[in-house]
Amino acid sequence: MTFKHRLPNAGLRPYAHEKGRARNDDDEFEYADYERLLSDETYCRLAELRWLASELETELAHDDVLADSDVHDAIFDAVANTDAPIVEAVDEYVAGKMATQRSGVYER
Repeated sequence: MTFKHRLPNAGLRPYAHEKGRARNDDDEFEYADYERLLSDETYCRLAELRWLASELETELAHDDVLADSDVHDAIFDAVANTDAPIVEAVDEYVAGKMATQRSGVYER
């Protein structure tokens, strides 16, 4: 399946991290928090980007299609080095949304 088709067929996989947190009794993150995030367009786009970067990194780790190993390594490194900041950005966004929500200030 091409990347063009992955996201439309991904279902809830891009949001699995937060869904897992909602199911974890040790976390303050509740299922209602997860449901609110799903209605937040910015969160959804960030989570989808995080998932696509992870998918690309996984595919590149097992892909021998590129004949030039230097090109393959450069692409893999670029994605791997971008993946961590994307994950951090999603985590920071979620933390900010939860802090705002718990403080009683609701954004419109």
